[in-house]
Amino acid sequence: MKTAQSIFSEASNISELMAYKDCDREQIHLLGHIQPHGILIGINESELKIVQISENTTQFFNLSASTFIDQPLSILFPQNQIDILVSAFSHGSLEAFNPIKLTVQIKRKKYLFQGVMHRSDGLLILELEPLPKDGNSRLSFYYLAKSAAVNVRKAQDFEEMIDLLVNEVREITEYDRVVIYKFDTNNSGAVIAEAKAEKQESLLGLHYPASDISEIARKLYCKNWLRIIVDLNYQPVPIIPPKNPLTQETLDLSLSTLRSVSKFHVEYLQRMGVSASLGISLINAGKLWGMIVCHHYKPKYIDYETRKACEFLGQIMSVEIVNKHEQDLKKAQEKIKAVQSKLKQNIFNKYQSINQSFTPDTNDLLDLVNAQGAVICLDNRLSEIGECPPQKIISELISWLEHKSQDIFHTSCLSQLYPEAIKIKDQASGLLAISIVLNHTSYHIIWFRSEVIQTVNWAGDPNKLGNLDDVLDPSPQRSFELWKETVKAKSLPWDEVEIEAALELRSTLMLAALEFSQQSLKLEAERAHVASQAKSNFLARMSHELRTPLNAILGCTQLMHHENSLTQTLGEYVSIISHSSEHLLNLIDDVLEMSKIEAGKIVLEETKFDFYLFLNNLQEMLQIKAKDKKLQLIFAIHPNCPQYIKADERKIRQILLNLLGNAIKFTSKGYVLLRVSPLDIEEVSSKVVIHFEVEDSGLGIAPEEIDKLFEAFVQTASGRATQTGTGLGLVISQQFAHFMGSQITVNSMLNKGTIFQFDIAVEQFSSEDIEINQQIDLEQPAVVITEEESTQASSTSLRILLVEDNTFNQMIALRLLAKLGYQADCAINGLEVLKALELKSYDLIFMDLQMPEMDGLEATRRIRLIEKDALPTNKIKIVAMTANAMAEDRENCILVGMDDFISKPVRIDDLATVLKKFQRYSNANSA
Repeated sequence: MKTAQSIFSEASNISELMAYKDCDREQIHLLGHIQPHGILIGINESELKIVQISENTTQFFNLSASTFIDQPLSILFPQNQIDILVSAFSHGSLEAFNPIKLTVQIKRKKYLFQGVMHRSDGLLILELEPLPKDGNSRLSFYYLAKSAAVNVRKAQDFEEMIDLLVNEVREITEYDRVVIYKFDTNNSGAVIAEAKAEKQESLLGLHYPASDISEIARKLYCKNWLRIIVDLNYQPVPIIPPKNPLTQETLDLSLSTLRSVSKFHVEYLQRMGVSASLGISLINAGKLWGMIVCHHYKPKYIDYETRKACEFLGQIMSVEIVNKHEQDLKKAQEKIKAVQSKLKQNIFNKYQSINQSFTPDTNDLLDLVNAQGAVICLDNRLSEIGECPPQKIISELISWLEHKSQDIFHTSCLSQLYPEAIKIKDQASGLLAISIVLNHTSYHIIWFRSEVIQTVNWAGDPNKLGNLDDVLDPSPQRSFELWKETVKAKSLPWDEVEIEAALELRSTLMLAALEFSQQSLKLEAERAHVASQAKSNFLARMSHELRTPLNAILGCTQLMHHENSLTQTLGEYVSIISHSSEHLLNLIDDVLEMSKIEAGKIVLEETKFDFYLFLNNLQEMLQIKAKDKKLQLIFAIHPNCPQYIKADERKIRQILLNLLGNAIKFTSKGYVLLRVSPLDIEEVSSKVVIHFEVEDSGLGIAPEEIDKLFEAFVQTASGRATQTGTGLGLVISQQFAHFMGSQITVNSMLNKGTIFQFDIAVEQFSSEDIEINQQIDLEQPAVVITEEESTQASSTSLRILLVEDNTFNQMIALRLLAKLGYQADCAINGLEVLKALELKSYDLIFMDLQMPEMDGLEATRRIRLIEKDALPTNKIKIVAMTANAMAEDRENCILVGMDDFISKPVRIDDLATVLKKFQRYSNANSA
C-alpha cells in the first residue's frame, strides 16, 4: 500500500503528464469523421446547396458522396420536404424542431429518416438516421421519462435518489450496465450508483484518475449533454470535402450526434470489454458535476427519442442536486443561528472575559463545523476545546496563519501546505480558521479535524505504467482490476455549509473583539484609534465585497454594449444599469477615501510630471461632458506657469475633477473656466505657489449653504434637485487641500455663478533637470479595438492564465478577453496555478488576491522564487486583478513581484491597455 502523498506525486508527475500529452492535445471535436449509423450533410442555407457530406452515401443510396457535392437539396428531398426544412431553418432555435421526420427520394425510391439539425461554422448541419421500416415512433419514451422523473423526486434522500435514477435509465435504455460517476474537486471521480445485469462484475465504489477524461472532453460534455457510441468497432466515415468551404477549416462537430470518437477513448472502452455506450452529462452551476454512463457488451443502437428521454432525466437530476444542497444548507443555518444566539448572549455579559464568551458549551463550538477540537486565541490567551495539538505547535501554527493574512482559511490536508503538521496529523490533518487583527492584536478561532485513513478503490493501479513512449496508450491504467490505495494525513473535507458557518461566527467574533477592546482601553485617544481602525477595516472589507458583484454587473454591461444584436430599447436599459453601477462605484470609492482620511492613512505621494500635459489631459477628459451640455470649457493658463513640477499629481487631479465636474453638472448654460497662474513669492527658491480658480455661470449657492458645503453627506439645494453625487466630493477635496498645506475657499451669488479657489506650493524644474515618463492615463477616452487588431492579437496570442475563484467574475473576464481577441486557461486558487505551471508555460497571469487554499500573494511569491535564476525577459508577467482597492494592496502586489495592477470592476479599456503593453513586450522578446 502507498500513502496519498506518494501516490499523487508519482501519478501527477508521470502518469498525468503522459495522459495529457496526447489526449488533451487531440482536438476531438475536429476529427473530420462520423460514426457510420447515419449521414451528415453540411448545407449552405442561403443557397440551399449541399457543400459537405459524409462519405457513406453509397451504403444508404448506392450513390457516391461526390454525386451530392454542390448540388441543391432537391437531389435528396422532394419539394414538400424542402419546404418543411426551410420553415425550420427560418427559426432561431433549431432544437425545437428536433427530431424531424424526413423522406429522402432518389429517383423513384424513398427512404425514411429521422433528422437532427444544428448550426456550426456558418453551415446548417443536418444529421440523418434511418427510421425502422414499420415507422413506429417511440414518443412514449417521453412519457416514460416524465414518470421516471416523478419516481426520482419521491426519493427520501440523495442515496435513494441516485439509486432510483440508474434503475430508471437502465429500464428505458436496456443497456447491460448504468452507473453514475461523480467528479471530485481535483477532477478524479468515483462510481456512486450502479444498475447492472446479474452476471456483470460491480464497478460501484471504484475511483478513476482525472487523466481518464481529457479537458477538451470535459468541455464538450458541458456543451452537449449526450454522447452515443453504437458500435465500438466501427470504421470512421470521413466528411468530404475535408475542409468547410466557408472557413477552409475542419468542421466543428461539438454539437453533432454522429461525431466520431477519439481513438484513445475507443481503446479505453475496449480494455473494459465494452461494445456500445451512452453518456449523459450532469451539470451543476455551469460545471460538470458528474455523468450517467451506460455500457453494453455488444453493439446497440438507441433512437433519438430514447436518448432525449435520458437527457431529460439527466437535466432533472442536475436540478435535484441543487435542491438537495439548498435543503442541507437550510438545516445547517438553523443550527448555526442557535449556536450564535448563545455566543452573543455571553459576549455582552460584562462580567465575562472574551475567552469565556466563546466557551459557553464545549460541544456548541465543535458541533458548529463538525470538528474534533478547537483553539481560541484572543489577545494572546489560548483556550483549548476537545482534541488539540500541543500548545508549542499551536503557537507556531498561529504565527503561520498570521503571515497568510486571510480572514478565513481551510484545508483538509494541512501537511501539504504546512509540512510541520505531519507530526500532528492525528489531531490536525484538517484545519479551519477565522482570524481578525484589530489594533495590532490578533484574534483566532481554529478548528481541527483528525486524520481519517481511507481506502480508495481504483479501477487499476494509477502508477502501473508501461512504455512511456507508447503514445497509442496514454491512459495511466494498464488493467481494470481492483487496486487499493491507502490515503493518509487527510481529514474529511470542510463542506460549503461549514465554511459559511465559520464566516458567520467571524462577524460575531468581530463584535466581541470590538466590545472587549473598548472595555480594555484606558485613554480616549486609544478608543478613538481602535474605532477608526475597525471602521477602516470594515469599510475596506465592504468595498471588496461590493466591488466583486459590481465587477460582474459592469462586466456584463460592457459585453452587451459590444453586441451587434442589441436593440435600441435594450441598449437604453443597459446604459441605465451601467450609469447606476458607476454611480454606486463612485460612492464606494468616496466612502473608502473618507475612511482612509479619518484613519490617517493618506500620505503625500509627490512625483515629477509635465504640468502642461497634465492640464491638457484633464481638459480632454472633461470636454465631452461640457459639449453634451453645450457649455464652453475654458482653460486659461498663465504663460509663467512652470511646465515641469514635483507635487502630488493624483490629489491635485482629484480636486480639480471634483470642482470642474460639479461646475459642469450644475451649470445649464454659459461657461466653466479654470484659471491657473503662479503667485509671486519673495524668497529665492525652487518652490512656487500655483493659484487655481474654477469659475462657472451656473445656479450659484445660497449664503446659508456655503458654511455647510464641506461637511460629509451634505448637498446643496441644486445637488438635491439633481439627485446625483455622494455629498463627499468636496469634503475629500478640502481634506486633500489641507494635506498639501492649502484650503479651498468659495464665493457665490445665486443665479450668477460660483468661484472655488485654492493654492498649492510645488517644486519647479527645468526640462534639463527632469526625465518625464509619459505614462498612460487610465482616464483617457476608451480604447477601441479594431477588427484588424483583434485578428493580430489572436494570431500572436499571449498564453494567458486567469486565476479567479468567483464563477461569475471568471466568466466575465474570459468574455472580456475574448472580445479583445484573447483566450485564457483558468485556475481557482494558488495551488492550481502552481500545478498548471508544471504542465504548461504562460506569458501572462491575471491573479486574484483573496482565494481559498493559497492566495494570490503567496502564489506570486512562490512563482518568483522558482524564477529567481531566470532572465527578466523569461519571467512570467503577473497582473493583480482584484477587488482590493486600497493603496497598500497595490504596494503589497508590487512588493511580492507583480508587474501591474487592475482593480475591480474590470473595465475593458484597462484590460486592453495592459494586454497591449505585454503583447508588445512578448513580441519584442520573440523577435
